[in-house]
Amino acid sequence: MSSDKRPGRRRFLKIALATTGATAAAGGGGYLLWRRRPIEGAPIVEDRPGYVHPGARVETRRRLGRTGLDIGVVGIGAGGLQGHEPILRAVDRGMNFIDTSICYGDSEKVIRRALLADKSLRQKLVIATKWDPGTTTTKKEMLDSLDKSLSRLNVDHVDIMQVHWLGGGHKFPDDGFNRLDNPELYLAMEEARKSGKVRFFGATSHAGKRSAILQHAIDKGAFDMILVKMNVLDHEDADIPALLAKARDKDVGVVVMKSQPGGGRIPKAYEESRYDIYQANLRWVLDHPEVACVVESKIGREAAYQDLAIAAVQEQLGRRDHGLLDRYATALSPDYCRGCGDTCAAACPDGVAIDHVLQFSMYDREYGWHERAREHYRELPAPARWSDRCATCSACTDACPYGVDAASGVREARARLG
Repeated sequence: MSSDKRPGRRRFLKIALATTGATAAAGGGGYLLWRRRPIEGAPIVEDRPGYVHPGARVETRRRLGRTGLDIGVVGIGAGGLQGHEPILRAVDRGMNFIDTSICYGDSEKVIRRALLADKSLRQKLVIATKWDPGTTTTKKEMLDSLDKSLSRLNVDHVDIMQVHWLGGGHKFPDDGFNRLDNPELYLAMEEARKSGKVRFFGATSHAGKRSAILQHAIDKGAFDMILVKMNVLDHEDADIPALLAKARDKDVGVVVMKSQPGGGRIPKAYEESRYDIYQANLRWVLDHPEVACVVESKIGREAAYQDLAIAAVQEQLGRRDHGLLDRYATALSPDYCRGCGDTCAAACPDGVAIDHVLQFSMYDREYGWHERAREHYRELPAPARWSDRCATCSACTDACPYGVDAASGVREARARLG
């Protein structure tokens, strides 16, 4: 952030506080479950804008579990990559982990352009990509997918190949567990490793049941790392502490995605402090020693967010961060779908996949992933997208224990995604 954008004095923001304040739990500052509560007055709370340290780099490295890879604590998310220059800039500033996927548009080709622009980049960069096998995908189909990724990247191997988006609602059937039970997956992994085309393997999930899904993956014994959604709003309720404990015990590396709840959605009265919140969210994730790295898609697109992330990791999580995150999480909670799907789906008389519908709408609204959001929405069976009853029904909203207006979200998704 340039100096001319910084205010000359500290700002004061009005924010809403819940009648029962959020409390920090033990274990790296985990936050307890946020539930619907009446809002009282709006006291004035001191705040300051985001900040950067000119010339700073990501110097801190952490070991990615049993892979033995030392990676910077902030990494490059490749979702929505538009050009290769931000990759070169990020690596120049100490970031050496990039997470991409077969499903991220042309991101693998964009990374290829970065590798061609800087011949030394491949030696500096840990490349993690993904394949997307279903319950009946064959070994040959997976290995063909790997070869296509290698071709798009123009490399002879990737450091990590991950199973994409377990429990994501874009594969049918997919409950997050059954795709991991496909024996062809492990045959493909074995051959890919023996051929030297893949060094290590991982599993990813940001589903509501991601802790159980990824613990199941760890129990398979074949995965060296996991990529998991983790943020302050549903850390405890999603049972992430148990997942981190298992990963630590099994020496499985942990990379975190989606550290910014709701795609970085900013509640009212927080617009001017969004960069402070962005930085506090990163510090909160990295306060958990099991986490080797947090990846952010905005880092792959915008220099400003690279600088903010670098500045964030120059400091440890502090008291001010806790206070800001308490208030932020309380304000955001009624707008944040946890993706649990249990109560709203059970309440829906027509079987709409409410959690997936809201997620895809969020991709369109907050991430700007318009085509991808529409593709995922269309991949849902028609009855899981919409029912004519949705125009007037509010059963899912009434059932949500967090106060999320899911019914309005389903209607918004139809308008956005067709």
